[in-house]
Amino acid sequence: MNSANKQRSPSKLVMACVPCLALMACGLSAHAAENYKLRQSPLGAFGGEIAASADNTGFFGNASLTQLQIYKIADAAGNDMTPPALDSKLVPYPGYKVAFPTGSLKFNQDQTQLNLVGGYLTEGTYGDGHIAFAVNVPFIQQKRTYIVQYPSAYITPTPSAPVAAALAPAVTVANAQVQAAIAAASLTQNLDTSGLGDTELSTVWVRHVDRLKIAAGVSLFAPTGSYDKNRGPNPGFGNFYTLRPGVAVTYNLNPKHSDESWDAGVTVAGRVSYGINTRNKDTDYKSGNFIYTEGGLVKVSGDWAYGINVFSIQQISDDTLAGNLVFGSRYKTNGVGPFISFKLPGKDAGFNLQYSDNFGGRNAIVAKSLQLRFVKAW
Repeated sequence: MNSANKQRSPSKLVMACVPCLALMACGLSAHAAENYKLRQSPLGAFGGEIAASADNTGFFGNASLTQLQIYKIADAAGNDMTPPALDSKLVPYPGYKVAFPTGSLKFNQDQTQLNLVGGYLTEGTYGDGHIAFAVNVPFIQQKRTYIVQYPSAYITPTPSAPVAAALAPAVTVANAQVQAAIAAASLTQNLDTSGLGDTELSTVWVRHVDRLKIAAGVSLFAPTGSYDKNRGPNPGFGNFYTLRPGVAVTYNLNPKHSDESWDAGVTVAGRVSYGINTRNKDTDYKSGNFIYTEGGLVKVSGDWAYGINVFSIQQISDDTLAGNLVFGSRYKTNGVGPFISFKLPGKDAGFNLQYSDNFGGRNAIVAKSLQLRFVKAW
């Protein structure tokens, strides 16, 4: 025991868990489809307008107001994400170290988003279909709560009373350093932000064949949004582009809405798209490519329509950081929710109210949302 007492004072020793603390301070900045999200909205896109029997050529507009709550971040197993394990190799006495129990993360982000869409559907046809050009500009307000907690440190293995007393200053130092790191990380996470989001530019070929409608096109997302790699919440996704080609198909089972048969006024719809991400020039992180699939069902009754949609977003290639593969980080989420629509009598306009909730998430944010959408043709 005398030889041990001649070692350095535990209060002057430095923890060996600094790399873990640095990782924790990074928050959500580079893991699992960068920031645990992809440039694909975590809510369905189909609404009552899929039952429209024809599209009006000329200019059109779409405005949607979405209230979204991100209430969880799912890890690779689908459980609540936890901060990294902390471990100190303090050895003022051979065979002992300071360790921490598993920490916890309380995460919540409330987001209000206004999307303004403007476009034009050509009067002329190309391959028996019209071509639509559209621009989607989002305005986003975010408020994030990010609370990391670690229980107090302890000595392992359990020491005798004299050794525990001698190591008590080391435990105090360890707890203080962890709390200081948590406070520093919180400064970039617990923030309110607002600003322009990333702009979506789309070109879509649309063709009607009797009860069938086909829409095939491509969208390009440009990094126009407010973004700071050192900040937790950001209206923009980052300094990179996303190209997303896709196709959607709708089919009207029975256009006779007044018919008493079960399929009267019923339309089914399906969509699939493929997202391709470029490298974020600010972080050198490249999220993997992904597939988005969605199905919808709607029944029209007079000026009202009722429906439901379900969707899945699945990352199919690994992320890379500085050109190196990041294994076990593929994003996945699903969602389902009902919607109700109302067409303004005698007007080429209508409203759509939709609720959506995520489930089965892996390496992904988990959100629930309520969206009100207004569609108008001129």
